[in-house]
Amino acid sequence: MRRLISCMILTSGLFVQFFAQTGTGLPTSPSDYYESAYKLSGTALRAALHTIVKNHTVVSYSSLWTHFQTTDKKPNGKVWDIYSDIPGGTPPYEFTFVSNQCGNYNGEADCYNREHSWPSSWFNDVSPPYSDLFHLYPTDGYVNNRRSNYPFGKVNAPTWTSLNGSKLGPNTSPGYTGTVFEPIDAYKGDLARSAFYMSVRYYTEDASWSTSAGTNKSELLAWYASLLFSWHEKDTVSQKEINRNEAIYGIQKNRNPFVDHPEFAAEIWSTSAGPKIVSIVGMTTTTIYIDFSRYLDSTAAVTVENFIIDKSIGNPAGVQWGVDNDVSKVLLTTSSLTPGTTYSLQVKNLKSINNVLMNDTTVSFQASGTTGAVSVAIAPASFILHQNFPNPFNPTTEIRFQIPEVKGQRSEVSQVILKVYDVLGRETATLVDKVIEAGEYSVSFNSLSLPSGIYFYRLTAGGNSIVKKMILQK
Repeated sequence: MRRLISCMILTSGLFVQFFAQTGTGLPTSPSDYYESAYKLSGTALRAALHTIVKNHTVVSYSSLWTHFQTTDKKPNGKVWDIYSDIPGGTPPYEFTFVSNQCGNYNGEADCYNREHSWPSSWFNDVSPPYSDLFHLYPTDGYVNNRRSNYPFGKVNAPTWTSLNGSKLGPNTSPGYTGTVFEPIDAYKGDLARSAFYMSVRYYTEDASWSTSAGTNKSELLAWYASLLFSWHEKDTVSQKEINRNEAIYGIQKNRNPFVDHPEFAAEIWSTSAGPKIVSIVGMTTTTIYIDFSRYLDSTAAVTVENFIIDKSIGNPAGVQWGVDNDVSKVLLTTSSLTPGTTYSLQVKNLKSINNVLMNDTTVSFQASGTTGAVSVAIAPASFILHQNFPNPFNPTTEIRFQIPEVKGQRSEVSQVILKVYDVLGRETATLVDKVIEAGEYSVSFNSLSLPSGIYFYRLTAGGNSIVKKMILQK
């Protein structure tokens, strides 16, 4: 496991969750977009998410060429083609926006077009899914043609392989043996979450849709749902997806729920699976934040005897079930932890909201505090800026972020900058401005000198930039 680095900076400044672009270049949006969906499961959750994301602003199919320049642009300005890109490596070719639009093609690298990751024949080319950006990607025209309208799947004996390793051939995942297309691992989760979005966005609006090898109208067949969910678990939400979600929200005024709340997928397509710990963070010297893969039953989750913090501490003093209305997350309060010290946490007797038992689990975490420190049980794999906690807050809050290690490069990254801005875009604080190693970090932000209101914090590193919103309430 990679060593995790920590830091703590006290300054004046401030921080919600979802955002679109404003005239200042900073984001804004509803503070509780998913309020009506929390604590629901199965069909009820699917229906609630449909109500939230339906009636989006419909864009024209021709406008996608322009929108892709916002939604699918690499840090170097090139087209982010998931069928030619090789994350952490050198792609065989890259496309330039506008000048490399298809057109005709005779082979790979000729041009890029507009791929329906949920093939248009599956919904009979009707609008609005025909131009819904959440399942449309700019991809190599020739590779898109080879993919055709086949479902995604697992290919062990390919009949054709693209230059970046995407494959066409017979499916080897259980439940289907026909021809499928397998993208590279780095984009399997992206495409799975696009399919999940389509299934909830067009729930009950699919009367004119067709069936396919993987779907029945907007329903995912059992084998296809199982495959996509496994991809969703293995290839977790990346910063690329987070940025794309924000960009599309600014265009269509709706969001992909499975990017914002990955646990929603389990509550719809894997309700027989027991909860797992996704991450555990020592937020302060007296609070421990745990993120689970599924919604937790409240009775079991709030029983302090079900949590044991080392033998020296024992049970926590209290348990908060449902942090910010998200019942896949709990917050433990305990006696003072020693800053920077690694502790074990045993979790037992928990179960999902629909009564599926969780395996008893023991994990480790590192306590935060005045010497800094935040740690989770996994090494960072993506460039991520987390939502501050607590939010709203007064006067201090914690901001966590992670800098991934780039394969084949030094562990140090380019300058990392974390700054806070007010709603007019004026800088109010610099929290980090230094070169640091790959790892997970926590910064404490003290807003004593600032008035109540909405603020934004921006993380920039290695050609990536993320902005999030937070609320100071005094």
